Amino acid sequence: SADPNRISGRPLRYLIEGGFKGAIYPVNPKRDEIQGLKSYPTLADVPQVPDVALLFVPAAATEQAVRECVAKGVKAAIICSAGYAESGEDGQVMQDRITAIAREGGLRLMGPNCLGVFNSEIGFFGTFTQSLDRDKPEPGPIGIISQSGAYGSHIATLVRMRGLGVRYWMTTGNEADIDAAECLAWMAAQDDVDVIMAYVEGVRDGARFRAALDLARRNR
Repeated sequence: SADPNRISGRPLRYLIEGGFKGAIYPVNPKRDEIQGLKSYPTLADVPQVPDVALLFVPAAATEQAVRECVAKGVKAAIICSAGYAESGEDGQVMQDRITAIAREGGLRLMGPNCLGVFNSEIGFFGTFTQSLDRDKPEPGPIGIISQSGAYGSHIATLVRMRGLGVRYWMTTGNEADIDAAECLAWMAAQDDVDVIMAYVEGVRDGARFRAALDLARRNR
């Protein structure tokens, strides 16, 4: 969105304010420019293959957006919109369908119904959490994983109030693909993370989650 205060406009504003050095390609068929950056009518028109796509479209439009990501060769997408498995049977069917399309096309998904992710070290703030409105977190030794976006934001705020830096922050939402266990295992392997904080409401694969915890314990 061209409006930096709307849900679909905040991530772009945060990327700009955070000093992200990578290429940023807003996609909006109705505008040639968004928040000072050139905009493209479709993902197919973007001149490069993005590392990650931030999808802020209604649930009904997500399937087409995922198909466009696959066609473009994008390898990861963050789906922040809601209206999927958490909303009932029809939403579950929709979520299963986009997950199948993504897996067949080699596209990893974060979400849907999540608040996004950030890496403060590189200024990548792929999220719409309003907790970033006042300032951006400084890099530090802490990584945060949360299935709940609200709790994840609250934890990060408490950490920052205590003067600690948050390097990685991941909210997994419905976990159609990437889940908390995979995020935990990834963070446990990072040399720049000393403490991992996690808020987990449910675990689908107990063995994988325990393996991630064991990796974190061995790498402490």
